[in-house]
Amino acid sequence: MTHDEQIRHDLDYVAAAVRHQDHPVGTPAIYFLWAILVPIGFALPDFLPHLAGAYWLVAGIGGGLASMWLGGRDARLNGISDRELGRRYGLHWLFTGLAFMLSALPLATGKVAPAAAVPTFMLIAGLAYTLAGVHLIRPLLWSGLMMLAAYAALQLLPLPYIWTISGIAIALSLVWAGIVARQARHAGNAQ
Repeated sequence: MTHDEQIRHDLDYVAAAVRHQDHPVGTPAIYFLWAILVPIGFALPDFLPHLAGAYWLVAGIGGGLASMWLGGRDARLNGISDRELGRRYGLHWLFTGLAFMLSALPLATGKVAPAAAVPTFMLIAGLAYTLAGVHLIRPLLWSGLMMLAAYAALQLLPLPYIWTISGIAIALSLVWAGIVARQARHAGNAQ
């Protein structure tokens, strides 16, 4: 390692230690991205159910890659170089994607009817977001709790347009999280 690389490594370590005292709020653009993708995808089971799986395959992977890019870009613009935190984020969402794929197996093999299997995706998303809110970024906690409530509603309330209503509620929680993150950043920059 060259002298310059060592200095950069040392400064990144000190900056990460100082930032560790901060409460990470996440990248507002990621919240807003998912606030757009979620209500569209959640309305599909109510209006065009045959397109929902394909939409989430593309939007889930594409949204995940876009989120990764937005988060990395945001970190670079803010001078953050915390590989350990980036690794934790990556592993969290990678395993969430794996859980989605594994939960699709009974559906793909015809062992479970779509109407019975699809709400499981909401349960996994709710758990993933809630745990991310506990361990990574606090504003995700509220969106995760909203998803868990939506899962319960899907199971217990046979209401028309329940998927659409759930998607709108979750999108609003994501918009709120994005606004909170943006305000926290502006307050931090003002200090």
